[in-house]
Amino acid sequence: MLLTVVAPALLVAVVIAAIVLAFYDTASSGGDVASSGQLASPVPPSAVVDAPAPQRVVLARAGQVEVVLPVADKQVTAVLFHSVAEPGAVNMAPASAVSHNVASDEGGDPGTSGVDVGAPAGTTVYSPVDGVITAVIPHRIAGRPEGLEMVITPAGVPDVAVRVSHIEPGPDGVVPRVGTAVGAGRTVLGRVRDLSRVARFDIARYTNDAGNNVQVELLRQPTGPGV
Repeated sequence: MLLTVVAPALLVAVVIAAIVLAFYDTASSGGDVASSGQLASPVPPSAVVDAPAPQRVVLARAGQVEVVLPVADKQVTAVLFHSVAEPGAVNMAPASAVSHNVASDEGGDPGTSGVDVGAPAGTTVYSPVDGVITAVIPHRIAGRPEGLEMVITPAGVPDVAVRVSHIEPGPDGVVPRVGTAVGAGRTVLGRVRDLSRVARFDIARYTNDAGNNVQVELLRQPTGPGV
């Protein structure tokens, strides 16, 4: 009788021990537990909510529109204002506090409706203005899609469009949607896309690298009063 009682007890103990060992073996390997979602995955850098925003530095102004640096000032390699060869281009007045260059048109008159802000590929890009995103489309170079292009309508100025390009989604892959309210120097749009293999930029004359940059352009929209 004693043997028939002890045998089941030993069997139960062996089974429990096997389960415990299997659990610790799986946990130590990390593979099965992590893939099943029982362990939290690392938070992507661009998703950290308490990450400090860059210092707000005014880059240019156009009437009521105030444009700030779209990247942290310490990441800027050069700033080049230039013309935009499109109807309705709106010139900006470059801020004297920011070191910059102005490209001359073939006719000799410099235009400042566009600005290239040089920064290394992968640099976080913030909205250059307060407003609302009204378009998110592929940015094309020589007919090929290369990253993203976002259009922002500045707060209180519905007849101006601020176009931001040469960017791509951040490490978390999140892309702001149309209708998203953005804050100048606070809302992340993405990061600088490496275009060094597909384009040559004039700003490279003023930098020590390939000239990767964020491009910001001001265009007039056919609504509301003028700037």
